[in-house]
Amino acid sequence: MQKHNGAGSAPSKLTLGTVQLGMPYGIHNRDGMPSEESSFELLRHALTGGVTSYDTAAAYGTSEMLLGKFFNGRQPLITTKIHLRPEPGDGREQIELTMRKLVESSLDRLQLSAIPILMLHNTDVMEHFGEAITASFHAIRQEGLIGRAGISVSQNSAAEYQVLWDYLQDETYEAVQLPMNVLDHRPLNNGCLDMLARAGKTVFVRSVFLQGLLYMKDEELPVNLQEAKAPLGALRELSERHGVPISQMAVSFIRDLEGVHSLVIGAETKEQVADNLALIEGPPISERLREEIAVSFRDVPEQVVTPPMWK
Repeated sequence: MQKHNGAGSAPSKLTLGTVQLGMPYGIHNRDGMPSEESSFELLRHALTGGVTSYDTAAAYGTSEMLLGKFFNGRQPLITTKIHLRPEPGDGREQIELTMRKLVESSLDRLQLSAIPILMLHNTDVMEHFGEAITASFHAIRQEGLIGRAGISVSQNSAAEYQVLWDYLQDETYEAVQLPMNVLDHRPLNNGCLDMLARAGKTVFVRSVFLQGLLYMKDEELPVNLQEAKAPLGALRELSERHGVPISQMAVSFIRDLEGVHSLVIGAETKEQVADNLALIEGPPISERLREEIAVSFRDVPEQVVTPPMWK
């Protein structure tokens, strides 16, 4: 199969998440969406810093269009995602037609001839339409419209993994994105990360800072996140006792897991990009601290570690 637009390349250890560039995003976001000029400055800083991998989605407001305008035909490793809502009774033909239209729209916005990595954004549809969706991904990849197909795990729930488990191992899907952080170890505890490593998948991890929740003080927590006080307090205690900033602990804990290829971390300013690049190059944490994190946060309530449940 012919590779297009960076499709066969490995991602940089930092993948720049760009949802913040297309819409206001994040529980700890105080400044809203940056201007186009600021976004371009941020993207230039990332590119100069060695970031070759960028994450977006059709659902991220103007993010795809902004990336297309900035890169203007250049070929970084871009991952984008499509959201599917098949009607009951839709078959393979209709689903493939819908996917093709969504891909063509993303290609137009991104100004690319092929999407390096295309992922399914909403996994709930896999329960009833998984076989047709998988066959459609395979078809559009064979046509050269995409380089690699992938799945973006939504919530890390046991029910979601039960539906996705076999598909995550299917050779059609070469890339997987999932949420994981110092408070959310579910892909570790349920064996998913090990399984993906054995299957040779390219694994992107998002939600490394849990949308900024890791930095929030008790008095900043909204009413529906009061359960986060105890784990956040324990995290601050670990940080102080081991002399490791929470930001470095969060990045190093995920970065150095076997099977993790890239961390998807967003930014709203070029200064945040610089900080994130420094964290990616930062030191590993001690085995003792890693073990304490594994024990201390093994069973953090789902309400705390699942952003879709915050609303």
